[in-house]
Amino acid sequence: MAIRMPSQRKLLYYDTAEIGISNDGWTALVSGGTGGGVVCLPKDYSILNRYGLDMTTFAGTGPAAEGFRGVRSRDGGKFYATDGSDDDVIIRTSADGFTTLKINGVQNNWVTLEAAKKWHRGREEFMSQAGTEKLARGKYSHTIRYNYAGAGEAYATPIDGDGAAFTGGTWDATTIVSGDDASYQLRLTGAGDDQETDAFTGTVLTMGHAYLMSRPNQSADTNPGVSETPAKFSALETLVSLGAVYTNRLDEVRTLVRDEQDNPPYEVLDVSDSGDINHDSTEPVELGRVAVELGAVSRSVVVDVPFGLMECKLQHYSQNDDNETFNPLVGVEVLKISEMQG
Repeated sequence: MAIRMPSQRKLLYYDTAEIGISNDGWTALVSGGTGGGVVCLPKDYSILNRYGLDMTTFAGTGPAAEGFRGVRSRDGGKFYATDGSDDDVIIRTSADGFTTLKINGVQNNWVTLEAAKKWHRGREEFMSQAGTEKLARGKYSHTIRYNYAGAGEAYATPIDGDGAAFTGGTWDATTIVSGDDASYQLRLTGAGDDQETDAFTGTVLTMGHAYLMSRPNQSADTNPGVSETPAKFSALETLVSLGAVYTNRLDEVRTLVRDEQDNPPYEVLDVSDSGDINHDSTEPVELGRVAVELGAVSRSVVVDVPFGLMECKLQHYSQNDDNETFNPLVGVEVLKISEMQG
């Protein structure tokens, strides 16, 4: 079945509070007076297109951080360069340097893909066992809505052509009910829960880590049996291996087989360690970045944003080590919506 593309494909994000962009660290992008740097594209495209986009069909999108303006002041509908001239084309910065937009998101791998499938299937089976059909649920409750890094997140708000924030509606994250008075939401990144010493009673679970905890985990030694069997001096093996004349060579080969390339190249989860909750699988990755230099026109970068959730951070570099105060304008255009590659 073809994926429905939104007809209004461009969004603008703009900081109306004139935040100070750090020269020494990353500053979260705020737009429309809301959000801590996280942009929820399905929510924002749902606002402009007036129909609900699902996060689980939004995985693997290709938005472009299309227009980023450097240090400017805004007066009404016009942008002014710092030298006071009316210049809507050339970007001028207040110091010799450049500003970088960094975009983070969840890892696009088989763990994230299979976790989304299993969580959806588990939620549907739980609802079915409770005697609740889809028709009895809200129109926008048929698929899971995730958080980026915490329960009940506040996202950045897109702006209109005049720089005012869209009103929008309500974007509720999905709540999973697992028992009497027990419920939680799901997030894409952040520390997991051990789920070994007791039942989970928190407010938010990391979906990928919880998925890995629900399946048999790979041992740190992928070939544990070869360390114990066959016996080093097995009579039957000696016969099969054409006699004792090859015994010394077999010892060398056996030692190599036991020790070489026997450990997974990825982190193995130790469920017996109750404090083992921070893992590679819970960490965000950088999806892309774009830098705007002194005197440059707007730059763009194409990135894949799984589930349509991305964390946007800004940093301004100048030789004077200034923390600049200005209004960053970021344009986003969705190029396509595709299935996640696992």
